[in-house]
This record gives sequence, C-alpha cells and structure tokens, in this order.
Amino acid sequence: MKIGDFAKACGTRISVLRHYDKLGLLKPVYIDRFTEYRYYDSSQIAVFERIAQLKAVGLSLSEISHILYDGEHTEEIFLRHRALLERRLRDLDRLRENGGIIMKTGFVPLVENIDPTFENDERVVGKWLVLGEEGKPHLGNRERAIYFLPGGEEYWCYSWSKGKFIYSDGVSHFANDYHIEEKNDDVYMVIDLKSQDFEQTGETTPIALRKLDDLPYTKEQLARKDDVIKPFIPDERVIGKWKAFCFFEAYELEKADFVPCQNPPKGAENYGQSFYFKEIEFKKGGHVDALYADELISGDDKHTWTRGLWLRKFNSCACAYEIKEFGGKEYLIIEWKSGDYRYGGQPSGYYVMVRA
Repeated sequence: MKIGDFAKACGTRISVLRHYDKLGLLKPVYIDRFTEYRYYDSSQIAVFERIAQLKAVGLSLSEISHILYDGEHTEEIFLRHRALLERRLRDLDRLRENGGIIMKTGFVPLVENIDPTFENDERVVGKWLVLGEEGKPHLGNRERAIYFLPGGEEYWCYSWSKGKFIYSDGVSHFANDYHIEEKNDDVYMVIDLKSQDFEQTGETTPIALRKLDDLPYTKEQLARKDDVIKPFIPDERVIGKWKAFCFFEAYELEKADFVPCQNPPKGAENYGQSFYFKEIEFKKGGHVDALYADELISGDDKHTWTRGLWLRKFNSCACAYEIKEFGGKEYLIIEWKSGDYRYGGQPSGYYVMVRA
C-alpha cells in the first residue's frame, strides 16, 4: 500500500512515516525509483503500533530502534527506563507530601507613555541592520533588519520619533533613546534598549545598527502576503462556533504532537477568556465571524473560508486549519499568523479551539 494509505491504517501522518524512514526505524518495503512513491506491507502496521507503544512509555526513538533491531541491549534499556520511572514516582510522592505552592508571576510589563508628539528625523528613515553578538536582546526580523518608516509610522511592534525608538508588543510599551553616529562612509545608530527590569535597575543595553539604505518603505511593502483568493470548497465538519482552548508557538511544540492530556495548554482552564483571539464561527457558504478581544470581525471583505483554510483578507493571511479528535472531543488547530510571521519571518503559532 502507498504511504498515504499506510498512514491512514496506522492513524498517523505521512511526515511521521517519512521521519521514521529517515531514522531507519520503519522503512518502506519498496520505493519506486521513477515516482519515488513509498510502499508498505500491511504486516508493518504491527511494527508501527509497537513503536507507538514504546514511545508512549517514554522511550526515545533511538532506544526503540535498539529494541526492535538490535536486541543486544534491550534488557539494559528496559531496566534503565524502569529505574528512571521509579525515581520519578518517588520524586512525585515527595512533592505531593510537601504540598503545593501557589506561584505568582513576578513579570511586570514595562509600560511608558509612547505617544509623544511626533518630531521628524529624516536621517533614520530606511532599513537598518542590527549589529552585535549572539545573546543580545532580539530585535528585527530573521535577517536582523529594522525599518524606520516615514512619519514614524508603526509597523510590527516598532515606531519612532526624533531621538526615540518606540517598542510596543501589546503587553509592554516603552521608548528607547537613540543617537546617530557617522564613521567613514557608514551611518550607525546606537539604541539604549530598556530591558524588562529597567524600572528596578535603571540599566539599558546599547544596541548598534548600521544603515543599509534610506528608502521610504511602507507597511504594505514589508508584510508577507499569502494568496487569499481561493474558490470555495465546503467542509461540513468545520461549520459551527469554536472557542479558544489554548495557544502554542511552533518552537514550543510540533503541531503533529499536540495532545490535550499530554501538553497542558496555556490558559485552557479559562476556555478562551484570557486569549486575544477568543472565538470563530464558520458559516455555510464560506462566511466567517471572529471575536478578537471584544471586537467582532465579520464580512466577506474581511475574511472567508474554504476547506482547510481561513482566508484573512484584511491582512493577506491564509491560515491552515485541521480538525483532530481526542477522547471523543473535536479540536480545531488553526494557524495564527501574527506580526511575528508577517514582518519577522517567523513560523506561525497555533490556536487550538473546541466547539462552543
């Protein structure tokens, strides 16, 4: 059977099978040299299930490979893993006996007045490269570039006024002093960047930027854009109202690995109350209503949907979705393409929704 049929028979994803093939953990019985199609035998379903069972008890793929194909160190691996589990159980019992501790976050957002009267500074308009060593506070996109738009216009989480580099990410809002220096034929900017503990320490981190050009960029030019003009294809399964259950970033968790009971979601106990994106309703015919904070966005000029995609026309983002079922409950996993995606070149995050 082809890899797609085998994936369905195993209840897994093609990407997982390709990963197992690459590791030599579960290789296809035949690969067509012309089409490169992978073919599996039905007897290999039992091998996949054995891998899943061993993985479920915490064994690594490397250990599973030794168990399945080596055998020489199998007993040693099981004994080592058993000792690890027993140690964890003892630690768990000790923690339970010591009681719980109510944790309070010590994070206090840095909030300043970031709405000064705009004063122009033509020297800063254009594209700047962020300099400095690894480990410095992250600024700019993946290319470490920051753009100063004409008139101090805000894009992503950055704006400016003469002498001030302004940062606002929706939680923290603060203004950083900058000054311009010219050396040889290059123009440099030094930003005295405030850290989150600036109010306690008063310390800033100097960050150097080198000017690359002085072009008058616009937000429209800088934003990544997806094709959001798609023909409508119905999907009866997605129709209805969904409420935010949790959110995770791509660097925190692979979408394919999301399991509600294994990955404690952030804010899930509030079922959407603590999220910016709270609800979405997919309606027949490709119509959509979405609740952001307290703002309801509707209308086909703003967004629509087609099978597998939520088409956000207002910011040119095509957000893929899929529905998974765990414990008899359906979960909608949908891409969230924020400014980090549109301007920073970073992967999208994911909202997980449950039926309202």
